[in-house]
Amino acid sequence: MIHAVSAHNQSEYRPYLRQLWQQRYDVFVEKMGWSLDCAEGTERDQFDRPDTVYLLSINDDGQLRGAMRLLPTTKPHLMSDLFSHLCAKGVPSGETVWEISRFYSLTGRHMMLERDRTVSELICGLYEYALETGIKQVTCVASMVLFPTILKAGWDVTPLGLPAVTDDEVVLAFLIDLNRRDYPLVARNRNVEGSVLLRRSLREEQWEIAS
Repeated sequence: MIHAVSAHNQSEYRPYLRQLWQQRYDVFVEKMGWSLDCAEGTERDQFDRPDTVYLLSINDDGQLRGAMRLLPTTKPHLMSDLFSHLCAKGVPSGETVWEISRFYSLTGRHMMLERDRTVSELICGLYEYALETGIKQVTCVASMVLFPTILKAGWDVTPLGLPAVTDDEVVLAFLIDLNRRDYPLVARNRNVEGSVLLRRSLREEQWEIAS
């Protein structure tokens, strides 16, 4: 199940957020070797702010299995501050355009099916959250290695510029259109039936995104 965590309900998820930042360190610093300015054992940066929204994949046993971060593009975010050079016509921004980053799913032996399910639920959870709150587009910077997976999701993807090498990795900036018409294809491509988003984790105040 995907839980949407924002300033309005962060107090309910504090143990999960501490675990989130520990997992991000394990995934992005230890396993992927990213050079990030963070304390040992915890990956948390200037974009983990009160207005940040986290989508957490929490299984039936209450274990955090993966997550992604959403940032409003009307304020400083990764693409505007660190990757604007990847956008040939400027960084997209607006009230209905948000950025996704720090997308991960835990991996390990005998966990590939679970990992794929986590990724699928996060993808569909993002789509559901966007439809609920009025987000129409999301931006992202990702490794070219992941681009086939992104296309396989069934999203309407537009590259924002040419790929470039960052920290010995070829990355690309792109824009994804999210609309109700395409969602059935996205869910079918990811073998997801029914809703994956926990509605009670949404708060009335989050509808301000759509205003």
